[in-house]
Amino acid sequence: MPNIQAYCSREAMYTKSIASKVMTRNRFELLQRMLHFADNQDNPDNDRLHKIQPLIDKIVHNFKTSYEPSETCCIDESLIPFRGRLIMRQYIRNKRYKYGIKVFKLCSKGGYTYKFKIYAGKNLDQGHTTPTSVVMTLFEPILDSGRTLVTDNWYTSVDLAKRLMDRQTYLIGTLRKNRRGLPKDLVNKKLKCGEIEALENQDGATVISWNDKRNVLVLATKHSNITVDTTNRRQKNCKEA
Repeated sequence: MPNIQAYCSREAMYTKSIASKVMTRNRFELLQRMLHFADNQDNPDNDRLHKIQPLIDKIVHNFKTSYEPSETCCIDESLIPFRGRLIMRQYIRNKRYKYGIKVFKLCSKGGYTYKFKIYAGKNLDQGHTTPTSVVMTLFEPILDSGRTLVTDNWYTSVDLAKRLMDRQTYLIGTLRKNRRGLPKDLVNKKLKCGEIEALENQDGATVISWNDKRNVLVLATKHSNITVDTTNRRQKNCKEA
């Protein structure tokens, strides 16, 4: 609905809503004004989410117990649109809604959100908002189950790959050139369009460099450095790991 009032509207467009059969709009707005999820007297230092943390914990618990995630999962961040005054409001220019509250999400096949974590600010959550710590925290309930995690280049690193392999979890993700532990010869090598090169370390992590319009780096622990002949989206012959 476009607004809260529409749930109780008698207009033909909104009459199918069951909200008006449960309670009146005035009662709902009164309850909304008085609703609390935590004791106001309990105000822990440096916790911007303490008033709604019990609700967040309950929602995450229900998400985890209601659905078994698929073999392949992904982690990324999204924004809950918000332009009001809030100290932890974020700006991310490549998102559809550029201003809002940032949420780290672990999603399964079909877009189901299995677990999430609200970002409350770097200064108040030091040590828990680094890419590796975010992944390990969100993925903790389903580690050691042989699943595959897909990430973008903000999360992917050799260190993360090793930690996940130690917990029987595969990693596939795009990679930034400035990550530690990457083979410099492969990273700096200039490839022609359609070419692909790969190197695998002793731990089983494979770094793949592929040129489409430019060089793209991928780290994978589910694939080896062996390549086969295939065709790309332009139907040209190329190598694939």
